[in-house]
Amino acid sequence: MTDPIAETAPSPASTTPVRLPVERANCEQWDMTSESTGRTYRIYVAKPEWAGDPPPEGFPVIYLNDADFIFHTFADTLLMQAVGLELKPAYLVGIGYGKDWAYASRARCADLLPTQPDAATLAGLEASPITQGAIYGDAENFHRFMIEELRPLIDATYATDRRNNILWGDSFGGLFALHVLFNHPAAYQTYLVGSPSINWSGGAILDDEIKLAAPVAAGEVAPRVLFTLGELEEKLAEHVPVHPGVTREQMQEMLTSFAMVTNALALADRLRALEAPAPCEVEAIVFENETHLSVFPAAISRGLRFALRL
Repeated sequence: MTDPIAETAPSPASTTPVRLPVERANCEQWDMTSESTGRTYRIYVAKPEWAGDPPPEGFPVIYLNDADFIFHTFADTLLMQAVGLELKPAYLVGIGYGKDWAYASRARCADLLPTQPDAATLAGLEASPITQGAIYGDAENFHRFMIEELRPLIDATYATDRRNNILWGDSFGGLFALHVLFNHPAAYQTYLVGSPSINWSGGAILDDEIKLAAPVAAGEVAPRVLFTLGELEEKLAEHVPVHPGVTREQMQEMLTSFAMVTNALALADRLRALEAPAPCEVEAIVFENETHLSVFPAAISRGLRFALRL
């Protein structure tokens, strides 16, 4: 007996699929050139359309840096936890460049870093092909782009809750989040600070820390802050190979000098101790057995739960 399915199956020549770019449901993107920085950004937006009509106040908005590389992970995590009724639905607005890693590595040095590197750090950066020729220290103009150019467009286009804006950044992006927190604390209500590069330029970011005390003490702002870090950001992991010409002892010395975990935990303690009408909500989580790069999924998940808890 002849198999009717086999009879109607396409010939091998016709089974080659047409390959198309990947698309995401409920997402869109566009490019936007900033008047503040002069650079062009790829803007990614994940919309909570599956959640139905927005509440009267609108949905919260999460602003995400380094979106070229983590937007999809962030969007998937937000969707799954919100559909599971574990947290509030929200818009996710990612800011990237729409280009390769080498371009993004140079551009983010300008956008996310508030100060110039010291001489020794600059020499190392200039020796790397992915950061050679980068400019530094334009974080204030990037902040202006996000607040004065991007946010008005987002608020005019989508049903947003203008009283519930969330900033997420990791590494250089975490340093950028601290720059905004210290200098413009009312810009966001929640700061998700992943593995901040506090050691950059000799810890210059901490010179601005004092600026936060007065508005917090006066009750003008009450920012919520979550620090996330990987245990192995300050302790060399056994599975991580060392760079050529460098010993494991030297690598460990470098991690110790960066003090990624130590600096962030100390800062979290100081922020908790700020005088305020009500204690600031500050949390710090160190994820066991995670490195500077592997910690992303855990940090994203816990960050969303902190920012969007029901």
